[in-house]
Amino acid sequence: MAKCLGYAPPRRETPDRAVVHLLVNLVQGRMLEYLADQICRDYGIEDEQSKFQIVTALLHIFSDEFFALFRSKINDNPSLVVDIARRIIRKESEPAPKTSTGREWAGRLYPAIFRKYFEYRNLQDLQHMVESDAEIQKIILLALLRRSISDGQRYAKIARILEEDREGFTTAFFMERVKDGKVPELVALLDSGRWEAEVASMRERVAHLRGE
Repeated sequence: MAKCLGYAPPRRETPDRAVVHLLVNLVQGRMLEYLADQICRDYGIEDEQSKFQIVTALLHIFSDEFFALFRSKINDNPSLVVDIARRIIRKESEPAPKTSTGREWAGRLYPAIFRKYFEYRNLQDLQHMVESDAEIQKIILLALLRRSISDGQRYAKIARILEEDREGFTTAFFMERVKDGKVPELVALLDSGRWEAEVASMRERVAHLRGE
């Protein structure tokens, strides 16, 4: 982003379309990285591979429709994305205050950008919506279970089950138990095979609620 800004004109001059297009993608990418950071922090996920997978999944979730308002504002005022990018780079390059811990500046900057330019007032609601996505849940589940299940074969079995879960019911069922700290119970259900009946029951209850 800093390198791209090197090609941006001085303030009050219209930037080149190619520079604007690249900066729009970079700013959107930063916003998704921030969301991924928040998800990883909330679940205590520290490995970079899982974070990368979450960012990749977010790219598929947040289509052009989600970014349409932001892009519309940039079309009306191309210099806006240059100002946003400069603001991000300025904050990233500032030395952290001695009293600051971690990336506290990010917790102030990115929500403000979301509110002002993307018009998402409640970032918590947005994050909860994202975390309900089956692909995101699979990544979170595998990252958490990787730490708590030492048996490689058992972990591989879970990974295969989640990979084959097209409807998301199995993922939601597993996630419910892991979030409640019931990993031993989940392992017992897997070893006995009873998890399939539990998931089938969940599917039936959802179908009933939908009137199917």
